[in-house]
Parts: sequence; structure tokens; C-alpha cells
Amino acid sequence: MSKFQRRRASAAGVVAAATLSLIGFAASPAAASARGCTGNAGMTDGSGSVCLDVKGTKLKIDRFTISKKSNNRAWKDKPVIVAGSWSWTGPMQDARRTQTVEVSKTINRSFPNNTKMCGYWSKFPGKKACITIHN
Repeated sequence: MSKFQRRRASAAGVVAAATLSLIGFAASPAAASARGCTGNAGMTDGSGSVCLDVKGTKLKIDRFTISKKSNNRAWKDKPVIVAGSWSWTGPMQDARRTQTVEVSKTINRSFPNNTKMCGYWSKFPGKKACITIHN
């Protein structure tokens, strides 16, 4: 192999190593988020639209936010979150008509792969906004 060919092969090796390094960096765990929504703010029964936003990395949930909006009436209700056998019920919330209420909680908790996390408001347990926690 000539001196020129060795330099060229060496340069190609450096480029390949740098590329693999970048690929490895891009594949490392990063902050993840998920959002699930259900319902309709215009529902006449007051159930409204419900959304669950989750922030975390892989199987660890750092924080969640549950929200509700009802365009048809003022409401009072408690938010509920369920993930496997874990659950949380928040304090009573009071909202005017067309107001969106958001309740956030930091939990820093890990869950088993494929755990379903759902959020709903206690007076309307059938209106669940859900996400799946997965690796």
C-alpha cells in the first residue's frame, strides 16, 4: 500500500469513527413526552375535553399535567391519574365556562414497560385520556 493509500485509509477510518460516534450519541436516551386527549369541550353534559401530558425518559415519568375544558358550563371536579396499581387524586378545581384548567404534578417515578397511564376527572370517569409508558 502506498503512502497516499495509507493516508486515505486512515482518513476514512477517522470519518467512520466520527460517524459511529454521532450515531451512538443520537441513539442515547433523550427526554420523552406523550400526550393523550379525549372528549369535546362542547359536550352538553359538562364532561368537556380532557388531556394528559407526560414528560419523562423511557420508563421514568418526571411530571404529568392533566387539563380539562368545558365550553358549556362552569364546573368543580378533582383530577385523577392511574398508572397500573399507582394512583393519584388531586385537589378540587373550580372553573368558569370556557376556562381551561391544568393541574401538574412532579412524581419522578418509574413504571413497568407498557404501563397504561390514564387521567380523568372524578365526576366523569368514562372520559379517560391515556398514554402508554414504554421503553
